[in-house]
Amino acid sequence: MKRGFTLLEVMISLAIMGMVMATVMETVDQTRSAVDAIHNVMETENTGPRILQTIRRDLEALAIYDASEYKIFKGINQTQMGAEADRIDLIVRKKGTVPVDLPTRTETVFAPFNEVGYRLRQNPMRPDFLELYRREDPLVDGDPFRDGTFTMVYDRIISLDIRYAEEPESQIVWLDSWDSYEREGLPYAIEVYLEIEIQPRRSLESLNILGANRARLEYTDVIHIPEETRWRFRNRIHPGLPGTTDPDPDAMDLPEQGNGGTNNVGFGGGARGDGDKATGSDKATKSDKTVSGDSPRQN
Repeated sequence: MKRGFTLLEVMISLAIMGMVMATVMETVDQTRSAVDAIHNVMETENTGPRILQTIRRDLEALAIYDASEYKIFKGINQTQMGAEADRIDLIVRKKGTVPVDLPTRTETVFAPFNEVGYRLRQNPMRPDFLELYRREDPLVDGDPFRDGTFTMVYDRIISLDIRYAEEPESQIVWLDSWDSYEREGLPYAIEVYLEIEIQPRRSLESLNILGANRARLEYTDVIHIPEETRWRFRNRIHPGLPGTTDPDPDAMDLPEQGNGGTNNVGFGGGARGDGDKATGSDKATKSDKTVSGDSPRQN
């Protein structure tokens, strides 16, 4: 005669299985919460600086070759949904990311000069946000501020404000727009102010780490245009064709660098939060100089 399990044995087995499953589920939940918290911290630390670094690299590669009527740089002050949504376009001298289709070449070719721009539009899925796009066109023509391939940079932009300083002064006067053709010159410094909202994963643990109101962050970066580059542009001492060797800077009568002049390029920006927003730290190199003694952003 076969003997089965008693009711007591079944109940003990179920109790043991329940404890094991509870332990496993608790471990899984803790792991998921830790992953969410790490994701939110990484988003906070990386998203804004990554966007500013992309803009900085393009501005540092500003090309000053003989474009049509010297149209190489233009910044336009714009607003969308009541927020700053500035636009900037320039010609850069660096290897592009968009391949050029040449019928005589079989390999992939990238242009050494490219039209680059940044502009925003309203997010169609989230109307309370803006989308930031980077424009790139390897075919530099007489109108370098339009056309090209658009790539989304980030889709949760609150505002993008870009200002320009004409000359180094004790009290910098910031301008809302700049046209290298109209002004016949390049700005001394460019300030980029960015406000974004990260998309946190809503686990209780991650919200306890970040705080419910710390998803909106502000970042600022200031990029200096080297005085040598500005002087060459003003005096039209630069190559007329891509690949032409630049004149020897030692043979030129460059203006002496005073207290305001600099050949260095900018200093890094950090996150700025109001209230309980997350904050970052500014990173400055030894050779960089601030634009003024006060905070770089003053109304």
